[in-house]
Amino acid sequence: MKLEDTTIYPFIKSYPELCKLYKFSRNKYITRVVWNDEDVWYLVSGSVKVEATAQNGKKLLVDIVCEDNYVGHLSNFYGQNFYCDCVAMLSSTLIRIPAEMFRGLLNTQEFSRHFYMKTSARLYDMYKKELMRGLFTQRQQFAFYVIDKTKDGICRIHSIYYICEYLKISRRNLYNLLARFEEDGIMERLETGDIQVLDMEALFEIAKPVVDFCHNKI
Repeated sequence: MKLEDTTIYPFIKSYPELCKLYKFSRNKYITRVVWNDEDVWYLVSGSVKVEATAQNGKKLLVDIVCEDNYVGHLSNFYGQNFYCDCVAMLSSTLIRIPAEMFRGLLNTQEFSRHFYMKTSARLYDMYKKELMRGLFTQRQQFAFYVIDKTKDGICRIHSIYYICEYLKISRRNLYNLLARFEEDGIMERLETGDIQVLDMEALFEIAKPVVDFCHNKI
């Protein structure tokens, strides 16, 4: 996506300093808790993950931000602090809005509406994902994930760690799920590491409760 195509562009186009593009390579931090950075970022292209870190160093995936969305310590604007870091999942392009200027923009009705609509929609998406993890089995959730990521019968696996992080399951449980699906003749793991779906109908039957829930068809 180009900056001119984003929904924030009409609000910032008259501010050249806000139209400067910042490039972040994969796994580079955009904001960190320890930086105490109050500036707000906006994702033009790419993908950003929001993660919290436990005292033992374990990472907890909080959100995945897609393009045309706000990035930063946004919970502060709701009177909270999630103490999260924002990391580029792949090569990403963002713009930066200094905190003082952002607060000034928030004083305008149209910009304020844009910000709170964008962030509120993401909060509900986060809630729904958490509900999904509590309402359905790991087998159903993994089946839904594979269906969602499959193209031409192949589900590309770029990172087992990411899948475990996204589904909040252990690597061991994930491999057990894969083994069971292979035993059932529904899918198989290729030498490339990708997954080939052998029986999409059977896979969909397993995932159907999750599909209906996520697509508001229950």
